[in-house]
Amino acid sequence: MQTAAISTSVNESVLESILSAWQRRAGFITTLGFTLFSLLLLYMAWLNHSQAVWTAEVGWGYWFGIVGGSMMLLLLLYPMRKRLHFMSKWLTVKFWFRLHMVFGVLGPVLIMMHSSYHIGSLNGQVALYSMLFVAISGLFGRYFYTRIHYGLYGKKATFASLHADSLVLTKKLGRLFELNPKAKELMKQYEKDVMNTPTGPIASAKHWVKMRYTSAVLYPKVMRSLNKKLLAVGYKKGWSKSKVLRNQLRIRKMLLSHRSILRQILELHFYERLFGIWHLLHMPLFIMMVITGFVHVYAVHAY
Repeated sequence: MQTAAISTSVNESVLESILSAWQRRAGFITTLGFTLFSLLLLYMAWLNHSQAVWTAEVGWGYWFGIVGGSMMLLLLLYPMRKRLHFMSKWLTVKFWFRLHMVFGVLGPVLIMMHSSYHIGSLNGQVALYSMLFVAISGLFGRYFYTRIHYGLYGKKATFASLHADSLVLTKKLGRLFELNPKAKELMKQYEKDVMNTPTGPIASAKHWVKMRYTSAVLYPKVMRSLNKKLLAVGYKKGWSKSKVLRNQLRIRKMLLSHRSILRQILELHFYERLFGIWHLLHMPLFIMMVITGFVHVYAVHAY
């Protein structure tokens, strides 16, 4: 019975890893296809700049602007779904977030097709530049978001979970550091420095640069030191070359995992601050875009 339970657990684990790999691959293919499609639309708009197959005033060009502008306005549904109680049963937050990502790209693309890279009236110029500022700001926000979450649609990383992973790896590395106590002290100090992050944005940025530089210098140095010690131990114990190499690869893998987790902790602090600052700047830009967009639409239809 116990063997059967273990076999079932292993099979479930293998199945989960296969499904996860397929999901990542499907996500990459979808993102690539969507990116190429968007670039194709932008290229068509560029061709229309000189050939004028459609115009912004009538027909397809007019509707590109209406649909694109509507998509930009519908971006508000995602923050509203998160904050307004009466919308709590309107599908999942994840659905609205995905829609926010899609509309945040397609909206500007369709507006560029509407304008065909022509800059006309003053109100049109202001509306177009406001939209571009919001779109560029959104790309920055998307990047900051992925740095503090497990991917674009994954859950938010937490300091507690990352720190727990770090402690587990540090414990595993403990026996290896018996070969070189000095390396242990260096790693311990580096980990302490990573955890002690300053509060200000400028100080936080300086700390991030300093810790990344320290990481790039420290880990190769520790790896070389432990490899030398391991060679000496292997020589004394009569290990084969393959056994020494296996142990060296094991050390390398563990050190790289430890570095990766500490970098995640470092980036979590840093990008959380950037994401907070971005939030303060992005909303005023969005409001300005909505106002200038309405002014542009009113001016076009009134005059």
